[in-house]
Amino acid sequence: MKLGKFMTDSEETEFRRITHTFFEKEWRESFDIFYQVTVNGEKKFIKFAEFDPRDYSRLDAILKEKQTEIFYIKETDLYKYYQFNILKHLLLGLVQDKPPAREVFQRVYPVATRILQDYLEIPASDDFLVLLDELPKVLAKSLDSGSLPFHELFALTLKENTIHAHCVNVGLYCLCLARELGMNRKDREEICRGGMLADIGKKYIPKDVMFKESELTDEDMQTIRLHTAFGKKKLNEQRRYSKTVLRMAGEHHENFDGTGYPLKLSGNDINTAARICKIMDIFNALTSHRSYGEVLTPIQALTLMKEKIGEQFDSQLLTAFIQYAGRQ
Repeated sequence: MKLGKFMTDSEETEFRRITHTFFEKEWRESFDIFYQVTVNGEKKFIKFAEFDPRDYSRLDAILKEKQTEIFYIKETDLYKYYQFNILKHLLLGLVQDKPPAREVFQRVYPVATRILQDYLEIPASDDFLVLLDELPKVLAKSLDSGSLPFHELFALTLKENTIHAHCVNVGLYCLCLARELGMNRKDREEICRGGMLADIGKKYIPKDVMFKESELTDEDMQTIRLHTAFGKKKLNEQRRYSKTVLRMAGEHHENFDGTGYPLKLSGNDINTAARICKIMDIFNALTSHRSYGEVLTPIQALTLMKEKIGEQFDSQLLTAFIQYAGRQ
């Protein structure tokens, strides 16, 4: 392990905050560890050490002895960490164990939320989303032999007010309804991917607006509504996502009656997958902890969606979701 200190010229956005628990004995790549200081009012990063897995125990002891356990690594090293450690172990484990759908969801869920959290909070480049590619595939495949009961799906989702948890929850809900509707594996995979990525445009909304606890002004609402255009644009720029995924990002806030945004599309002019995503977006918001409004049970949320705001949704798709949620 090489210890040393030097000022870096890198931007703060290239770094990811970590603690000593980030390091794992199975990790085989070396990378630099940094800590943050303030020099003349500016945040800088100083190299603390080069992590060498062969010297794991010594570095772990040093980190634990420090008064603070907050350190940073570069985004490029974080990407490799996910690719060659977290994802590799996850996918190999799924191939070897061949677990039932519920366990596949349980294993994939924390990895998907962790990737999206890092993408949204580092903030990492849009290329970071490539790390999600295999996850909708294994989730969709796990449902080949049958659907996942709704109560099991609902139990494993986080109910926190975070964008990354919301994204993954919406993706899983979209996937399971697609299975109920008889969609093939490829279509299930795409709707899962689209659900997970539909709200990534919120990364580009100012945080003081996105997480404002007081009542939103009309100007705030107009700013937040830009996330649909931002998300679709960022995904389109990567030239690797299907039209279904792009339209889910751009149209998941369109209302069936034409009162939504950004284009005020109505009825069948709205992409089917986007109509499903609309239902799941609202359902997850109503059943998660929020700075405004109470947390509703699934029954309360679906009753509200059916009776109070039913005109926003495709009634056939909403009915299918209600039937799926109510099945024992």
